[in-house]
Amino acid sequence: MKKILGLTVASGIALFAIFTYLDNNRPHNPKMFGPPVKTQWTPVGARAAGQHSYDIIPQPDTFSAIHVNSVNSDSVWGVAAPMFELDWVAEPAYFVGNGPLLDNQGNLYFSPQFYHGERVVLVSLDGQTGERRWAIPADKELHASSPAFILNDPDNPGSQIIYIVGYNRVIALRPDGSTVWSNATGLSLTAAELSNKANTKFHSLNYHPATDSLITVTKTGALFAFSRRTGGLIAPIGQLPGAPAVSDKGTKIPQLVLNRVDPLMDKAFGKTDEGQSLFSSAVNYIYGGGGTVTNYFSIDPDSSRIYIAATAPDAEDGTQDGRSEIGAIYALDLIDDSNGGLQFEVLNRTTFRGGTGSTPALSADGQRLYVSDNEGHVIALDSALNELWRVDLGEPLVGSIAVSPDNNELYAVTRKDVIQLIDKGDHGSREWTAQLTGFDGYANVDAQANALTATVTANGVVIMIGGGKSLLGRTLMLHMGMGLLDRKTGELRYFAEGREDSLAMSVVAADGSLYIAHSPLRRAAGKAIYPDLTPEITGGIARFKPIRLDLLARDAICAAEARAVNASTLDHAIEHTAINADVRQIKVLIKQGSGAMAKAVTDGDMTTEKRDLLDARLKQSTAKLTPTTLGDAAAELTAACAGFD
Repeated sequence: MKKILGLTVASGIALFAIFTYLDNNRPHNPKMFGPPVKTQWTPVGARAAGQHSYDIIPQPDTFSAIHVNSVNSDSVWGVAAPMFELDWVAEPAYFVGNGPLLDNQGNLYFSPQFYHGERVVLVSLDGQTGERRWAIPADKELHASSPAFILNDPDNPGSQIIYIVGYNRVIALRPDGSTVWSNATGLSLTAAELSNKANTKFHSLNYHPATDSLITVTKTGALFAFSRRTGGLIAPIGQLPGAPAVSDKGTKIPQLVLNRVDPLMDKAFGKTDEGQSLFSSAVNYIYGGGGTVTNYFSIDPDSSRIYIAATAPDAEDGTQDGRSEIGAIYALDLIDDSNGGLQFEVLNRTTFRGGTGSTPALSADGQRLYVSDNEGHVIALDSALNELWRVDLGEPLVGSIAVSPDNNELYAVTRKDVIQLIDKGDHGSREWTAQLTGFDGYANVDAQANALTATVTANGVVIMIGGGKSLLGRTLMLHMGMGLLDRKTGELRYFAEGREDSLAMSVVAADGSLYIAHSPLRRAAGKAIYPDLTPEITGGIARFKPIRLDLLARDAICAAEARAVNASTLDHAIEHTAINADVRQIKVLIKQGSGAMAKAVTDGDMTTEKRDLLDARLKQSTAKLTPTTLGDAAAELTAACAGFD
């Protein structure tokens, strides 16, 4: 939240003293997006793949953690709907800065941050209708919680468990809302410590396979390890050595602007628990100093190594002032304490100027770690935190780096652009910059920019585009919409306008739907300056439903074909880990394609005869999905893909 808001709002609103309500009086003639053609992108060579099982860790066919999975890849195995439209907005009273997540039945889970009225710590929605399934009320034992985290239940195959943590309690829940266990966190703070709310705010849990535990960290760097089975503490509470971060540098937001934006936010969501307006609270966080840990963290499922982006100790920036101007990446683990117990230990650390608010993202094999600093660099590190290369993108990033398992592709987002990078081993190469043209032809839009993290799918890259007015070279956002980029070219394959701004993630479901958490700060500023040019701000969760399900089936089946053809050329004796991962992903794509065809027939976009023919080929290919018969499976999938020509 801190980086996105500071970079996109501050300097644009500095013009408030001389802003104008004048419009350009251009005609409103929005660009129309028709059915996209097949993408020509394909995987080449062996993918990056881990060797862990999926008994506990879910397959990445949707978001089971806030950046898809424990390595924070922002990359899913399925396809996003190639055509979609806004379906509904649910729970609009809630400001939602993270999520939602989805279980393997398609149910949604999100934790509100700010809201009017009903106080809850976790809400579950029906993923198709948006209807509330259940909610966990806030109480003195759990006043607020981290975003949810989802794992498979190995004792009940096919079932999953949802985990949340707050100051007093850590809780495990079934998808029906029933409690598996609920335990005290063991955190006990003095009144003075409690006055710093960052001490009580937890990041989402993550999974540590070696100890079968759930790891979390507070914004002030306190480290916790809970048993996955019981919720009990399995190690003493640890502490990262960093100091609170110095705020991002930039133009302060004028008070007269705050005086206009704050009432909008108060009306929509109420004040924070500290009695502040939400917008002012965010500004104070930016300019008054941040936390030690400002985003999520990664755990490599193969090695169980923990990677946290934080800050260096106070004195390392040359000034002992209670603040740190230096960012740090820590590699940690839970190790034997020589007394039969466990303890957190920092194994390696590397520092860099400028700090970071991004979540460190791992490659699928755990061999590369990617992070950004606040000065515009994408930095690649090895698993021992040795820097391998860095690329200067010219401006700070506003979200975590998306890491594809294929073709060494990375996707970085700035306040303006979505950029594809390729990890060439000893250097990074900038390939393309996305064509953000979703709001072409809009009467009130003279600038367009990236507005959210990027999510990599088997048929493109899902993004959000903001459209509005250009002020001092920045985009003051009045409209928001979701788009699907072509991974080969960066061109916009499809786009649909949405309802609201978000600081969360571009969430892709297993059925190709898109979900967005509404957390309007940037559009609130646009509403304050141009009140007649943009709708009222709102919270909640939005769904973009797939349309033209025949095209979703096409993209899923053709993605499976491209992957099978490539995998069939690999040497199984050498690349068996990559091939096994390919087979798993092909099965996910076939299931997705088959499900989409059933809906396409119902919608009248595919004949029953064509569906039956294609389903027969998919069944034959599935039967041949073994390392020794991948070529035969690829031939069946090639014929199925050609059926859409």
